Amino acid sequence: MYTALLLAAAHLMLRSTDMPSPAEARLDVRPSAIRAVAPPTPRGLPACHKSLASAADLPRIAGETVRYLVDVDGLSVGTIDFQITRNGAYQGRAVTEYRSLFKLDALVATLIPVDGRAAAIVALGASTPIVAMNHYTSGAHQFQEDVTYAEGASRLESAQKKDASSKTVTRRFLAPAYDFVSAFYMLRSLPADAAGCTVVYGNQRAYTIWLVPDGSEDVPTPIGLQPSDRYQVRYASERAKAPTQATLWLARDAQRLPYRARIEGSHALEARIHLYEKGKP
Repeated sequence: MYTALLLAAAHLMLRSTDMPSPAEARLDVRPSAIRAVAPPTPRGLPACHKSLASAADLPRIAGETVRYLVDVDGLSVGTIDFQITRNGAYQGRAVTEYRSLFKLDALVATLIPVDGRAAAIVALGASTPIVAMNHYTSGAHQFQEDVTYAEGASRLESAQKKDASSKTVTRRFLAPAYDFVSAFYMLRSLPADAAGCTVVYGNQRAYTIWLVPDGSEDVPTPIGLQPSDRYQVRYASERAKAPTQATLWLARDAQRLPYRARIEGSHALEARIHLYEKGKP
């Protein structure tokens, strides 16, 4: 939820993502023969049947911005921003809009997209998205995905365009599914002793993410060493042959900002906090 979480979020962004304003598409929630299942997982990673639950409401102060510097294999490749864009109404419901933007150096364009944007709309009092979108460039191809959620986000419809072609799929899961943007904010609302799993959906595939507390540690930040809770994370997409190992550090204060994330996969990815702006109530 990096995605998944900041880790799944970052990994998803570095393999996919860009986004316009929310589409007005509505999901058909009539009874369906589509069976609810846990996403398939590779050997060694349990399936997720019950998702982690938030202990508090998501952050909702408009204007809050968090920026991360990203390294891939020790090479600085750019930044990832998360921002609470605004509070308003969508389809008659009070909602908050969350966005993410990343900018990467052209030097590494052969490894990851040059840039991308994504967003999610979450109802007041909820943690799961109503709609989510991403748009990204990968090589010479343009991708755009719009996802609409229903049934507490355990059911979704994803419409993806790749250049001139398109594909729409409907999925149902046993646990709520997040996009990587809403997953970032849900992560911040978890209790410090949270241990369990969640499902993140993006690029028309499901990611299963397991989170386990791993003690505490002081980590370097732009304002000096700060106390953090450390977590071990294992995740994989439903198409992966093996899970990926990651480590995540979250602030121990009320903001629960992810200070740092490190992924050990085919490429070593690290994101570390660079900027935090509180926004205005």
